[in-house]
Amino acid sequence: MKNLHDPINLGGIPVQNRIVRSATFEFSSEAKGSFNPEYAQIYEALAKGGVGAIITGMVAIDANSPTNSKMVRAYDDRFVPDLKQLVNVVHANGSRLVVQMSHCGVHAGHIESGGPRLSPSATEISSGGMSQAMTADDIAQVVSAFAETATRCKEAGADGVQLHAAHGYLLSQFLSPHFNKRDDAYGGDITGRSRIVLEAYDAIRERVGPDYPVWIKINHSDMVTPGMTQQECEWVCQELAKRGIDAIEISGGISVSKESSAVPMIKQPSEETPFAAAALSIAEKTPAPVFSVCGYRSPESINAWLNKGKLEAISLSRPLISEPDLVKRWKNGDESRARCISCNQCFRPKGTFGCENPAFARRRRA
Repeated sequence: MKNLHDPINLGGIPVQNRIVRSATFEFSSEAKGSFNPEYAQIYEALAKGGVGAIITGMVAIDANSPTNSKMVRAYDDRFVPDLKQLVNVVHANGSRLVVQMSHCGVHAGHIESGGPRLSPSATEISSGGMSQAMTADDIAQVVSAFAETATRCKEAGADGVQLHAAHGYLLSQFLSPHFNKRDDAYGGDITGRSRIVLEAYDAIRERVGPDYPVWIKINHSDMVTPGMTQQECEWVCQELAKRGIDAIEISGGISVSKESSAVPMIKQPSEETPFAAAALSIAEKTPAPVFSVCGYRSPESINAWLNKGKLEAISLSRPLISEPDLVKRWKNGDESRARCISCNQCFRPKGTFGCENPAFARRRRA
């Protein structure tokens, strides 16, 4: 029987348990495009709280990719030394650190390089104007930027990297016919729409070598029509597994409507684990280790899903914003549900990063 507290090797990384902190964009009040002491406090609290592996909030791979001016920029010269400090803090407290790499595509709101936002196809931007369809050269530059970022992460001592191909960011935009209307080699059916993802993985692998852990986060479904389907996701995961992907985190939603939200409200037990069944199905059909995210709120539920099939781990986001010591609490015998009520106020912070629900008296982390 699998248990959430089992020490395992997850995707090439030895971890103390089966709980992963899923990538969460940290709204650091002092952020200026780099990791800073506030990040160290956030990640130290998670490591001390017993999380097996921590996936960072997404980092921008090039000057055309940040969602806003505060997003950590992996192409900045400060990235490696700042990340080294973060890695040291996490390792000193028994956890492991994986860096999530992302290009925000049409959602990029801070274009340091000037010019328009880039996306698979020209797309209307909610704030006005249009994004620009990427050329073959643009795609090649993005693929190279992913590889360069992974190299920097390895140099800094990070335990691995994760490609962000979910939730409607650039790689997800290519995978999704909602965004991708191309008629060249990067469009059409899933073999074309996934080409940039496979090329990015291949480029990363060539740079970091066969043994460095490379993970991916991908939607089981975009939950819109047209959108990437679960069958298409399974195909992409199988192709990545053939190439040697080390682990796959299954999420969902492209976040273009309430129905396609990647962070659905969890108001009652019947609404928990909305993506779990899909993750379990994909795990059964994919040789690579698979872990599942979204809506897990109790040890009982986590252990039940772990033992239904081939899921290797469970990742949490909002519960660990509310309670960074949640895993330690569970291990010490208090197995009551996570206090998180999925209000999503943590994604619209008025202060520093942390739980913003006024019902909880916990002092926000500085």
